[in-house]
Amino acid sequence: MKLEEAHSRAKTLFSASEIKPQKFAGIRGYSDEVIRADTAEVQRLEKKFQQPTSEEEVALSRAKEYGDILEAIAFEHGELSDWFGSNARVIKTSRYDDYINKIDLVVETEAPDHEFSDLALGMDVTFGSFDLHKKFDAIRANIDQGKLGRVKYFLSERPGKIFAGPLDNVPYVVVGVEIERVKELGILWMNKKNRQLGEHPVQRILLQEAALQLKTFADYATRVNQPELAAILNSELTQISALMREKREAGIETITHDNVFDEIKRNLESFNSPN
Repeated sequence: MKLEEAHSRAKTLFSASEIKPQKFAGIRGYSDEVIRADTAEVQRLEKKFQQPTSEEEVALSRAKEYGDILEAIAFEHGELSDWFGSNARVIKTSRYDDYINKIDLVVETEAPDHEFSDLALGMDVTFGSFDLHKKFDAIRANIDQGKLGRVKYFLSERPGKIFAGPLDNVPYVVVGVEIERVKELGILWMNKKNRQLGEHPVQRILLQEAALQLKTFADYATRVNQPELAAILNSELTQISALMREKREAGIETITHDNVFDEIKRNLESFNSPN
């Protein structure tokens, strides 16, 4: 796989699919000044990634390119191959929510009673990185303050239901696989091997990562006396657990070892330690 070609395809997909803050003009809470300021901040951060100066910034920039490729594949095959279930829609967040709130995708699932639930995903392909550690520190701090994830610019369009506004207290998890596995996925993706991607075990490990985090966060929320957050997290965990059983019964294999999953497990240990 040529990294540049795969990343270019990912960026094209994002550009066509991501939520545009300009669509929120005229909606209460989204003044022209707010939208302009958020757009300027995104441009500043993008410039930083495009022109890295330190070794750490160079490494983060390259990791983000691989992360974008994984994100694009999960976005496309989340619906095309039902990676997140047959009743799920995958929504690409705005660049603002990607950079500022660290949320790349929102998986919106419709229940039989036509109620909707949302799960926010942050993609990561690095291990042993301070950046990943910071994401979990932020999640823990939010739970301490009675909050979960937040998407500032959220747009959901379903038949008979359109919502445009902030999405607050959405369960947020960090998922990913190591770069060598992203390269494998990228080759399949660039060669349009949709059947192989539809059966690929990476979909199960992403769900396993999400389930482990949801349980850990729910248990932590209970311990720090945040029962409402615990209820939200446990509700999402129930759905993910059911989907994991479906994947297993359908014969979708899983991955026995991945360095990013190991790093996620290490970071989750901090939720079991005293405050």
